[in-house]
Amino acid sequence: MPRFVLTAIGPDSYGIVARVTSALAELNCNLADSTMSNLSGHFAMILVVDASSNVDEKSIYETVQSRCSELSLLVDVKRIDDHVENDLDGDRFVVSVYGTDRPGIVAGICDVLAVHHANIYDLTTRVIDTESTSFYTMVLEVALKDSGDLAKLEDALLLKSSELGVSCSIRSSDSDEL
Repeated sequence: MPRFVLTAIGPDSYGIVARVTSALAELNCNLADSTMSNLSGHFAMILVVDASSNVDEKSIYETVQSRCSELSLLVDVKRIDDHVENDLDGDRFVVSVYGTDRPGIVAGICDVLAVHHANIYDLTTRVIDTESTSFYTMVLEVALKDSGDLAKLEDALLLKSSELGVSCSIRSSDSDEL
């Protein structure tokens, strides 16, 4: 069964998800994985799609475009391997970062995570403007291969967050429970 990744980005409007997923259902495609978000007024989605052997990139692209032509979506479809072997999983944790907005927060925190072999599964940021300042929030879901290294990671995050002038915490995640 071929597998594809579909990305779509464009100005947010009603019905984007309904139209894209209806186009995929028309082709008898199944959503294997997805993430979708509104980013500063633009809607972005990444879908991993399982399709029958008679479906290719072109047919997915054309069917989605025909359903979404007036939505000004930038759509891309690529075939991907069914399964990618990796050794990046581990115990899951949530890292939360809060502080005054400034350049370098994401880079600094993510560099610490990379050095400590924490794999990022999800990262969400928001800027909240107030009358006096812009407040920055970042929440990451990460996997730490060796949870015995958690204390070292916590120390490194504390040091980096102090340098960046933000607060940072890490806690165990139970996101795998439904």
